[in-house]
Amino acid sequence: MIAMYDSGLGGLSVWRAVRAALPAWPITYLADQAYCPYGQRSRDEIIARALKVGHYLASQGATLLVVACNTATTAAITAMREEFSLPIVGIEPAIKPAAAMSRTGRIAVLATEYTLASDRVKTLLDAHAGDVDVLRRAGHGWVEQVEAGELSGERTRALVRRVVEPLLTENIDHIALGCTHYPFLAPLIREVTGDAIQLYDPAEAIARRVCDLLRQHGRDSQGDSHYRFISTADGNDMGLRLPRLIGHSYPVESVPLD
Repeated sequence: MIAMYDSGLGGLSVWRAVRAALPAWPITYLADQAYCPYGQRSRDEIIARALKVGHYLASQGATLLVVACNTATTAAITAMREEFSLPIVGIEPAIKPAAAMSRTGRIAVLATEYTLASDRVKTLLDAHAGDVDVLRRAGHGWVEQVEAGELSGERTRALVRRVVEPLLTENIDHIALGCTHYPFLAPLIREVTGDAIQLYDPAEAIARRVCDLLRQHGRDSQGDSHYRFISTADGNDMGLRLPRLIGHSYPVESVPLD
């Protein structure tokens, strides 16, 4: 079983890509909505929570764990890899391909404030940005709007415009999305940018990495495409959001981990 974990519903953007790449594999998705958003929490809090979630998912039979949350990856993936023996896939902003493909020499990365200020992003910039200028911008309120299922309302549109419109005067040609919630707002981002600016969503790259790791570890298809959804808060609320976010309704279990 592939297990996936995010602070909330944003990781469903990765779930879609993994399901498309591995349709015969069962996937368990856990949304830690009781602690969402992570971007306002301390590193120690995020690590402690990630380890608790990891132990729970391991106890449920996880073969591989995807940390489908940029903030959790940034804060906790090292501790998780030290704690667990199963393969763990993290996620990070697609700075490398965006910088490599830039023609103007200026790109933007959109993420939570925690991710943008992290050593992990600094390492990515040092390794891959080169002479490319990288503008870092936080999508204030974006995570909360996706969690509420508000993907196209006027408030969400205004929040997106407030961040993206100023970038149009900065001569950027690529935007790397550094939060798994943000791909759900890509249509609104493109309303502002048009087709001239390329958006990079790392979900498909994560799906390819999952496929590679399963092959490396000799994990064959289990022939059972059962999908399980878990919330650490109100499962009914998450259940209402699934049709809009992934196009299908599923029962959602409520599993408080406190």
